Amino acid sequence: MLKIDTRIEPSGPVTLSIAGHFGNEHLGELKRALQRARRSHKEVLIDLSEVTLVDRHSLQFLAAQTRQDIKLINCPEYLEPWISKECAE
Repeated sequence: MLKIDTRIEPSGPVTLSIAGHFGNEHLGELKRALQRARRSHKEVLIDLSEVTLVDRHSLQFLAAQTRQDIKLINCPEYLEPWISKECAE
């Protein structure tokens, strides 16, 4: 199960907080949330502090977003090396 909360700061970024298991079946939901967030023309952050499990496709998607205009924050230690590796490829 995945939960996505959106916080919009009046003079700051849009933060999408992801909680739970983030699998390939949730990519559509996150893509839609990112499209809505990008329409605000503000910086978009993805908070991963509550993510408990990420599959490979979702990890690749997150890495691809960092190569564009998205910043990942509060990334769990176990995910950081994998995301860095995906970004380098």
